[in-house]
Amino acid sequence: MFSKTSHFGIALGILNIIFFLAQYQQNIHTKPLNIYVILMMLISVIFIILAIVKASKDHEGELFSIRKGLQTGIGVILLGGLIIWVYQIFHANYIEPDFIDKLAAAAPENLQLDKQFSPEEITEKVALFKENYKFSLFSDVILKSLFTGFFVSLITSLVIKSKIFVKP
Repeated sequence: MFSKTSHFGIALGILNIIFFLAQYQQNIHTKPLNIYVILMMLISVIFIILAIVKASKDHEGELFSIRKGLQTGIGVILLGGLIIWVYQIFHANYIEPDFIDKLAAAAPENLQLDKQFSPEEITEKVALFKENYKFSLFSDVILKSLFTGFFVSLITSLVIKSKIFVKP
């Protein structure tokens, strides 16, 4: 199971980096919503489903459990997320030193969309982000990935466990 998870997770991480570089080339990597984000979400879902299906077929003698499906799916998305997080830290420190400043400049626009923050609170949140950018990027990438990965893995595991698509 771990080898399937690692293969799909590493492939997902590499695809994340390629998509990030494509966004960087077009100078839209600091914008939160663009076509690349939507495409990467769909590709992540496909990778999770493929990894769980592959793991369920490899355990022919054993019963497939929802736990194994969750472990596989969350492992894939976690490994892919860790790879892109490490790359973003590398990118921020060596390739584009003003990357964090660009993200911080885009943050007030995103926070003002909610209309629940005062200008002082927005300035405070941006300063906190700049101080703790490694943790902020980590929480943004990993926590969102785990949330998505959990639900996709759970649904996929339940479908496989119920044997809906198995010929009678």
